[in-house]
Amino acid sequence: MTYGPDLQRARAQLKVWWIVWAALLVGLCALWWFFGFLKLLGNEPHANPLLDLTGLVPLFVSIVIRWLVLPRGIEMARAFVMFITGLALAEACGVLGIFLGGPYRDDLFLLGVLGIAQYAPFFAKRYLEPKPQGFIPNN
Repeated sequence: MTYGPDLQRARAQLKVWWIVWAALLVGLCALWWFFGFLKLLGNEPHANPLLDLTGLVPLFVSIVIRWLVLPRGIEMARAFVMFITGLALAEACGVLGIFLGGPYRDDLFLLGVLGIAQYAPFFAKRYLEPKPQGFIPNN
């Protein structure tokens, strides 16, 4: 448990997590509003149908980071790096969907938004008060 200035610094870092998360979510929605919703790009499928679903690859890696890597982190600085990496990959799903998605544009955008939403930093509070470790960790 940290006290004093270190606790204040950690809480300020937690606010940075929230600001980054919200900025990426709003940024992806703004991209979709401008390019996807206003239909400035065509919906024609590509010659290779796998090109339309390219955005699923970074989304899968982002999900692995969120649910397998971040829960095992014990240090806030290292977890923040993985947090940013996972957010960027989830946003990449939405951006690739908007520009390369073709008929799957809206679906990939929505998956990107959900990928970013899973990173809502509610879990980051545990980095401020980590669980005790030892022979009897629950005491």
